[in-house]
Amino acid sequence: MTGKISDKAKAVLSVWSSQKPGFSLMGEYSAGKSSLLNMLLGQPLLPTKVTATHLPTVWITYGETRKLEVLENNGKLTELSEDGLDFGTLHAHLAIRFTLPAEILRDADIVDTPGISDPNLAVDIVQLIGPHVDFVVWCTAANQAWRQTEKAAWKNIPSYVQRQSLLAVTRVDQVGNDKDVQRVMSRCKREAGKSFHSILPISAKLARSDADDSWTTSGAADLTAAISSRVADAIQFRAERAEREGDLVQEVAVENDRIETEAPVDAPKQADVKVQVQELAEVLSRAANVTTNDQFFALIDHLKDTFGRDEHSSESHAGTINNLLSVSILNDTNLSTAITQVRHEIKDFSEGSWCRLDRVS
Repeated sequence: MTGKISDKAKAVLSVWSSQKPGFSLMGEYSAGKSSLLNMLLGQPLLPTKVTATHLPTVWITYGETRKLEVLENNGKLTELSEDGLDFGTLHAHLAIRFTLPAEILRDADIVDTPGISDPNLAVDIVQLIGPHVDFVVWCTAANQAWRQTEKAAWKNIPSYVQRQSLLAVTRVDQVGNDKDVQRVMSRCKREAGKSFHSILPISAKLARSDADDSWTTSGAADLTAAISSRVADAIQFRAERAEREGDLVQEVAVENDRIETEAPVDAPKQADVKVQVQELAEVLSRAANVTTNDQFFALIDHLKDTFGRDEHSSESHAGTINNLLSVSILNDTNLSTAITQVRHEIKDFSEGSWCRLDRVS
């Protein structure tokens, strides 16, 4: 991803993501992402050897009429014809968007990202699509599953997304017998089990073959069921969040009416609350000026201490806060992603009805 992304382009991506849940297919080059995508769609969309062209992010959504659009860094959206299309010419665009009729797209969009072999490239990809997806299906090839470079790249994914994500161990048909497959799966679960919601084996090649019961024996049935479950949870989360936001707006309106009609004697108490909330906002705003790991972790420690002093916090409450504020970064190049992660998590946390921002001190 090159060039500065305009506010208009960001707005287009926000509109796309607001329409329904979405999940991203991610992984290193030659991890079987395109084959898995074609399997999920039930039709070929991207050439399975297109990785050599370094496609940009591909956004895929449902529509009865097939359509292809390209999005530029400046926010310009242009429709293209697929007739005679050379995929190798699309790398310069910010993103391309396919609209097509596929059953899996009815409830969720799929965002296919370029192959990632450099953890620093992962930072760019996460910054582009991170705010717009509900979970990730990370593809790792069974014959070299869950390499160190994948572990490093996965650390750039926000923890709240990791907890909802799936690790798809692809190309298990190339490993050997069932015993070998189980050995690979055991290692992946041992090394990556805490970083994913579920880990599942899949052979896209077998799933699309004419063999009897191939959809089940290939692992496709289990994987699509897991994806459907993650989508259902995302739909529920979005609905609950919308309800919370609606309740928050209503609570603010009621609180403002109460302040206006309440006796003046209570005004100082309300003023104190506003000062406390403003203090938290100022602490968060200082994240923009952080330039080193030490400064960043000092900021996180300050936030933990601020919330942790809430005398009304239960042990479970405090544990949740510490989990939300747990971040792991390798070097200064990851600071932007880590800060974005914390901002999102603090925002989600602060919108909960049980979070008492008026206890900040």
